[in-house]
Amino acid sequence: MTQFYQDEGPSNSPFAQENGFEGDWPAYDEHSRFESMTQEVAQHVEVAPEMARTAALSAMAMACQGVVDAAYPNNHVVPTSLYVLTIAETGERKTALENWMFKPIRDYQKAKKMESQNELEEYNRQLKNWQSDDRALTKLRTKAFVDGESTEEIELRQAGLHKNKPKPPKNHQMLYENITPIALAYGLYENIPMACLLSSEAGNIMEGKAMEDLPMLNSLWSGSPLDVTRRTSPSFTLDDPRLTVALMAQPKVINRFLEKRGEEAMDNGFLSRFLVIKPRSMVGIREGKGRAVNPGVMERFHSRATELLEESFEILEKSDRQRKVLEFTPSAKELWNEIHSGIEKAMAEHGHYEHARGHGNKLMDNITRVAAIIHTFEGYEGEIDTPLLEYSWHLCKRHSYHFMQHIAGDPEIVINTNQLVREIRRLGDESIDETYHIKKSHLRRNVRSKELRESEHLDAAINLLKQLGHIEEKRKGNLSFSETIIGITDPKFKNGIDYYVKEVARFDSQEKFIEGRGAYMGFILNNDHDKK
Repeated sequence: MTQFYQDEGPSNSPFAQENGFEGDWPAYDEHSRFESMTQEVAQHVEVAPEMARTAALSAMAMACQGVVDAAYPNNHVVPTSLYVLTIAETGERKTALENWMFKPIRDYQKAKKMESQNELEEYNRQLKNWQSDDRALTKLRTKAFVDGESTEEIELRQAGLHKNKPKPPKNHQMLYENITPIALAYGLYENIPMACLLSSEAGNIMEGKAMEDLPMLNSLWSGSPLDVTRRTSPSFTLDDPRLTVALMAQPKVINRFLEKRGEEAMDNGFLSRFLVIKPRSMVGIREGKGRAVNPGVMERFHSRATELLEESFEILEKSDRQRKVLEFTPSAKELWNEIHSGIEKAMAEHGHYEHARGHGNKLMDNITRVAAIIHTFEGYEGEIDTPLLEYSWHLCKRHSYHFMQHIAGDPEIVINTNQLVREIRRLGDESIDETYHIKKSHLRRNVRSKELRESEHLDAAINLLKQLGHIEEKRKGNLSFSETIIGITDPKFKNGIDYYVKEVARFDSQEKFIEGRGAYMGFILNNDHDKK
């Protein structure tokens, strides 16, 4: 069933070669609704396929979240909502892409609102009658009270009337833009508990009132019950909500958000919930040759989204209908556990996610959600199989790489180590073999970085360069630094794989040199032994 291939050319990243995170974006089965719509819209709008694929997945999540949940192998159930962030400059055709993918949802919302308009007219008629009856009973009770007669029967009639007060029709709002979290939660409570916070130019959302309450948005991602206390209007409890967030924003908007609220948003796990992508730019290389989107492909995608939305409303309106809980096949459960174990190990000390454990903790959740969304949208029967889980893992690994590159940034130890290398070049004595020599005490006194003046940070940076193989300390306090690995052939950590200190050479670029040097040293040692 599941086939996937690559969109991009080969990557030279050593981290990709070692762990498979960087590199090519995996494409899905070309005959699927998901992939065929992705490819058709990508060539028509002239955007990178991975950008179109992410937008399609966002719309699919909105359509599926009211129909299915997904179960871990241990039976823990998670929603199929997604939080997705696309980082792209002006001119990358974000709005056009969003319009193509979310058209069936907008059309369905419009149709439901037209139905609501007819229902509203009937509601207004019933409400007028109800108000007239209420006034009449109030007059009767007042007269009985004034005349000294019993009001008990009239009050019973009033109580029955109030129980049967007409209820206004639901406002079938599914797509929200710039809105406060409280207003969003109330919309989910008062209207329908299923929505998407959507924007192709998310500056107003990222910098506006929509981000006032990040913990509330975290709860909505989890589908957790939400108690909302309000001062000026009635409080309410929102049960079992489903919210997808699909934001597209310019890099400068994201940078401003990270500067102002990045630490908070990382600490409370808000950003860790996002699938992040910064797609290849197509500005300046478009040829204007995009053909029209195949109507058959578009119809298959749009009709499936509409079908799922209709099913969602049936589940909401009928007490005997519930969302389906998708499980994995036995072999997929084994793979799920292997992936989960690998991610868990990557959160240990010196692991890939050591400095982004919040993201690591949410990654398996997103992989599970993506697999369930594709399974449901494609109309597959039974349990989620191994190839689909494998594809979801490949896809989310790429999103994870973009998160680490564009959201998490370099950990403090790497920032300090890069600064240390620059200071060694500035302050150290360079020998003929391009090795720098410097005393640790001289470094501490003269570095410009406040962080490196603290012994704890300086020692940690020096130790990391030792473990990467770029510093030797043959005599205590006397450091020898080289741009390439010195003194050892097998460093504890490999630059560009375990850590990436940009100021020194990547490990993979030195491997042949190291191997050759190891063979040469072996030859010298053997010759010395023979002479003896």
